[in-house]
Amino acid sequence: MKRISRRTLLKSVPAAAAVCSGLFPAVSQAAPAKKVVIAGAGYGGSTAAKYLKLLDPSIEVTLVDRKDVHVSCAMSNEVLFGYKDFKDINIPHKILADRYGVKFVKAEVSGLDPKKKRLITSAGDMPYDKLIVSPGIDVDYDEKAGFDAEMQKVFPHAWIAGDQTLMLKSMIDGLKKGASVLIRTPKALYRCPPGPYERSSLMAEKLKALGGKLTVLDPNPKIMSKEPLFKNGFEGIYKDVVTYIPNAKVLSWNKEKKAVVTDKGTFTADLINFIPDQKAGRMAFELGLVKEGGKWAPVSPKTFESTIFKDVYVIGDAIDSDPVTEMPKSGVVANCMGKTVAENIAREFRGLEPLPPIIGNSCYSLVTHTEGIWIASVYEYDPKVNKIVVRNGANGIPEKRTVENGRNVKSWGANMLADTFY
Repeated sequence: MKRISRRTLLKSVPAAAAVCSGLFPAVSQAAPAKKVVIAGAGYGGSTAAKYLKLLDPSIEVTLVDRKDVHVSCAMSNEVLFGYKDFKDINIPHKILADRYGVKFVKAEVSGLDPKKKRLITSAGDMPYDKLIVSPGIDVDYDEKAGFDAEMQKVFPHAWIAGDQTLMLKSMIDGLKKGASVLIRTPKALYRCPPGPYERSSLMAEKLKALGGKLTVLDPNPKIMSKEPLFKNGFEGIYKDVVTYIPNAKVLSWNKEKKAVVTDKGTFTADLINFIPDQKAGRMAFELGLVKEGGKWAPVSPKTFESTIFKDVYVIGDAIDSDPVTEMPKSGVVANCMGKTVAENIAREFRGLEPLPPIIGNSCYSLVTHTEGIWIASVYEYDPKVNKIVVRNGANGIPEKRTVENGRNVKSWGANMLADTFY
């Protein structure tokens, strides 16, 4: 990957900055009242709800989620190590209702009638003209290995933020001098490619102070994001702490002995953070948006409309990425997908053609509690391959970690939360 400056990158991608900053062209014609229902109030769903109301206040937007509050997985690594408070990543959904006129309904989503165009929920059936589904992810444990709910309490993942975040934080806070920790990263594709390596870096920093050791078991052949920068941290400042093992296939676990058996050997540790492989969130399966035997929801790369049901759009981490896009599964991408779908739905309601997607992604990560790194890319729809690909020359990382980038981690996170939920 070419290393370029942020200034150079941003100069090369003005269109992406417009799309992913919400700077949409104004729509002049009045539109008849239409109903858009959005299931799932994370980064994708909440952004879509907010920007639909900004683009056209006449649209009736109903946002449905089973919780009153979104707990952000992005920035949860900082909570684990005490650099943020847990309350900092909790955002009430009523903010969008109060500020933009989005109707929020706390309910369980249980089904879909695509012919009658109704979303079935515990609060009643909800008619729609367009339905946006943002299911997030779910963990995908090997059922044969017996990784049940009790095992998750011993080997927490904390990859769906909330109770698991607090559970793992308590374990980290309790680490003693000379402690050993094992982190198992998930197999691609998964939510937030740099996330496991950021967590490993911050864990290594803590263990370095304690005189402890960290083993990172990675089923992938290499570090999956910002590789040279995380690798530099593992082999440089944390060389006496971290043992990084790629291509590690987990075979079984032993809860009592706190052991993980792999094809590379058996590993034990005082604390095991097992981040499992992933699949689309439960709601995607319940609504029939995943094909039999599949793990992700197939969509059109041009519109993000489901290839299974008309007028139903799937956004965020749950989409079947490989066939349609080179984009990672990230909060920023979900945010931009929400804006793209919102804009094109507003255009369609006014009789206008949808615009091909241009999606920007930026991601900051900590390597130490003061030093950060970033990656930035722009993706655009290529009709020749019917896929969203990296725009030529619009993909880069910095030369090294810096304190300035460490400070920028905080502003990046604050801006992302503000643009999505406030």
